[in-house]
Amino acid sequence: MARAQPPRPPPPRARSAFWEHFSARIDPFTSAVLVFPLLLVYQLGILGSGGLGLNGVDFVTKALIELCARDLGNYMAALGAGLLGYAAILVILRSYGRFSPQRFVPMLVESGFYASTMGTLILLVIHRFAELVPGLAVAARTSVADIAVISAGAGLHEELIFRVLGMGGIGFLLSGLTGRRRAWLGALVLSSLIFSLAHHVGPAGEPFTYAAFVYRTLAGVFFALVYQLRGFAVAAWTHALYDVYVLSLHG
Repeated sequence: MARAQPPRPPPPRARSAFWEHFSARIDPFTSAVLVFPLLLVYQLGILGSGGLGLNGVDFVTKALIELCARDLGNYMAALGAGLLGYAAILVILRSYGRFSPQRFVPMLVESGFYASTMGTLILLVIHRFAELVPGLAVAARTSVADIAVISAGAGLHEELIFRVLGMGGIGFLLSGLTGRRRAWLGALVLSSLIFSLAHHVGPAGEPFTYAAFVYRTLAGVFFALVYQLRGFAVAAWTHALYDVYVLSLHG
């Protein structure tokens, strides 16, 4: 007589997109795809404004404008080449992860939560200790469209330069001198200090004050923690949405 087969365990329940999103840090490939809307908003805004609103660490667009001698046709051709380069990066990063369109909404919700929480705390400090907090670099009458473009550029380019390249590069260099945890901590602190100092450098830099320097260093630490724990996309969108929130309400 045939033996009775034991009952099969029920199939595992499919995890929701939100659970999948928070289960692990976003991989580089998915991050590169998720930040594309920021790139699109920023580039179209720069194109429409004739180059106004350029982010201070956006060296690529500045070089393109100078290289193309401010000719629209040349700029569009160079921008097209840049987009092809972006696509090539996506192809290279494809082996590091798999993109799902369902990741966008949870990422946006998470970033919005971080941005609004940090923004609310900063606004409370601004109103309570106005003399200790630096003024914002954008005038109060700046249009909503300009704020969106400036914020997109800050989120994309500043997180790319100071977190992905700066923090990642410093951490890589320090890892040969100390343990991984100490290297990461040192990279977090150094990249945040450099991030803050960069706002006071150059002809468009803000006059140096200790309050402004400490304020932006702490902001850099916050963004660095988000980047390290959640990935580039969450850090970039948190930075962008934070700027939109604070710049829109301040004044």
